[in-house]
Amino acid sequence: MPKSFIFPLWRGFLGCCITAFFSTAVQATGVQPDTTIVLLSAGEGQTQMAVKNTETLPLLMNVAVQDLPGSESLTVLPLPQVSRLEPNGRQVVRFVLTEPAGGISKQYLKRVSFEGIPPRNPEEGKAKITLNVRQTIPMVISPKGLEQHPEPWRKLEIVRAGADALQVRNDSPFVVRMKADAQLKPMNAEVALLKDSYVLPGEKVTVTLPKDVKAAQVQAVRIFPASPWGFAVEPYEIKVSDNAATAS
Repeated sequence: MPKSFIFPLWRGFLGCCITAFFSTAVQATGVQPDTTIVLLSAGEGQTQMAVKNTETLPLLMNVAVQDLPGSESLTVLPLPQVSRLEPNGRQVVRFVLTEPAGGISKQYLKRVSFEGIPPRNPEEGKAKITLNVRQTIPMVISPKGLEQHPEPWRKLEIVRAGADALQVRNDSPFVVRMKADAQLKPMNAEVALLKDSYVLPGEKVTVTLPKDVKAAQVQAVRIFPASPWGFAVEPYEIKVSDNAATAS
């Protein structure tokens, strides 16, 4: 069983909007998805997830699917997009591909946000701050018949790209989720390896090394990956290969 805490992969995992400005009280509201990721098979064309209202008041829940780079060609519709959740109630949300995607050969990554909107304050004359809590989780769309690799980070390669840079390559069909920061070995120097917390299939990411580190000195890179289900796993070291000629 993976470690029980959820890996902090996604920026904006909890986003809050203040909807009133003066208060004698503060009220937070939220919705909680059943799982930390939405998995959608292109072969089936749809999936579903239950979402719970964790508050003691009714909420209007808004669900939105956000494109990430490269995923714009696949449109996923949440049904219902807007629904009312009773206190401590649950709502099943379906996610449907609007067009067949049987021809895809790799995974695609999107994000899904669930926002709980509270009712207006019925007590006139009493100002209150209300917080809308937005939960954002990843959605991975997989080709029909593709079996999820349990450790997709093992498919990554890191090569030297000139004297002062490294390149991360993902030649697999899997989305790899991991912390953006990593450690260079053997000097234990910290480096911002990625701009975000994932490497997409077919992606090549080039990173400039710290000024006092040369690519020839780096023997391995320690990364901090997450399982395909969003849980932290043990750090993993990738040996750096001298393949600068093809690092483009």
